[in-house]
Amino acid sequence: MPGEGSGEPPLLGPGGRIPSLLAVPPVAEPGNTSLRKGWLPRHTVVMAVAGPLLFLTYRAAYSGDPADLTVNLLLAAMAVVAALILATYLPLRGAKRAPGAACSALAGLLVPGAAVLLHQATDPFGGALALGVLGLGLWQRLSGTSTCS
Repeated sequence: MPGEGSGEPPLLGPGGRIPSLLAVPPVAEPGNTSLRKGWLPRHTVVMAVAGPLLFLTYRAAYSGDPADLTVNLLLAAMAVVAALILATYLPLRGAKRAPGAACSALAGLLVPGAAVLLHQATDPFGGALALGVLGLGLWQRLSGTSTCS
């Protein structure tokens, strides 16, 4: 076999004719750091417009007593999280446009999905569950995970 005792270097490896390379993944910033650095005024506009509209949508979808203060606070938290999810779909400062994957669209689909969950809920626990689902969607958007693998 070439390379063994013949004076010829091995075919593969650090000293071989075909060098091996180790892939080193780039160091990624946490999602909230890149979000803070790349936040633009258009993200604020989306939050300011989408937040109240989502609150009214979630309040209309809730089938329980909408006059309860706890329910209104829960719906307001859901609207803020959902508006933040939608704002993350706008490109951040310095970000290049990249093709979207099916899994990156999932968090956006959770925004109307939370309204469906609220419509089926009769107590604040359903709203808390919908808020948890939105929180998972926001985590998916901020973690940088855009593919299913």
